[in-house]
Amino acid sequence: MLATWQDQPKIVTGWIENTFGATCKCADKILADPRPKVVRVHLINSPCMRNKRCGKHEVLAGETAKTASAKILKRDRKLMRKFRKVLMRFKQRIDPAVNLTCYVSPCLECDLYAPARKVLLSLVSRRLPSCVPVDNPYKQRCLPNTVCEKHGANPKLSQPCIADLDGEDGKGVDLAAYKANTRDCLVRYYWTSWMNCIAPGAFVEPLKRNCKHPKKLMRKAGRITWAFLSDH
Repeated sequence: MLATWQDQPKIVTGWIENTFGATCKCADKILADPRPKVVRVHLINSPCMRNKRCGKHEVLAGETAKTASAKILKRDRKLMRKFRKVLMRFKQRIDPAVNLTCYVSPCLECDLYAPARKVLLSLVSRRLPSCVPVDNPYKQRCLPNTVCEKHGANPKLSQPCIADLDGEDGKGVDLAAYKANTRDCLVRYYWTSWMNCIAPGAFVEPLKRNCKHPKKLMRKAGRITWAFLSDH
């Protein structure tokens, strides 16, 4: 993973904090790197709820957008405890880091209703004062006065924003057009299908995936990302 940023002056990356397990040695190594770092991290997984594939360890396991949103608004003790556990684990992960710019989305491609997302964003703001909270709704509008993140090759965004190809393979995207369309965003991310660590069209439980990729492939991804997306 570190080969992605070999010979580059800055590390720009992101991950989802809980879906692939509680430990994340790659993230720890990245955060320990002395170079300037920009990370955007999603704390919990909404697509697994939408697709009914959440493992038991997921915060939204067994929930729907309606039930989870209602529980969050009622401050359901069990669900909120699970969310806070992930939040505080991430806080412990980043606390030792230096030269870090940190953006935190409570919920990846989120289906939760706006009032529930607002509760989670408020928790992120209080517990992670050094990080910038990010709203990443799946189909809904972003909450006012937030950094708005949208995914795909043609995201409809206004400043302040984060753009991510996530879900659209960069090999088939006009990257120059994507770069121009997202030029004013704070951070932009490249994505390609092998980053899911599974064969296209297949599904493997995240905890069982093997993400070992050749260093050559990782370095190529790093060169593409740096050349097309990192002009600020």
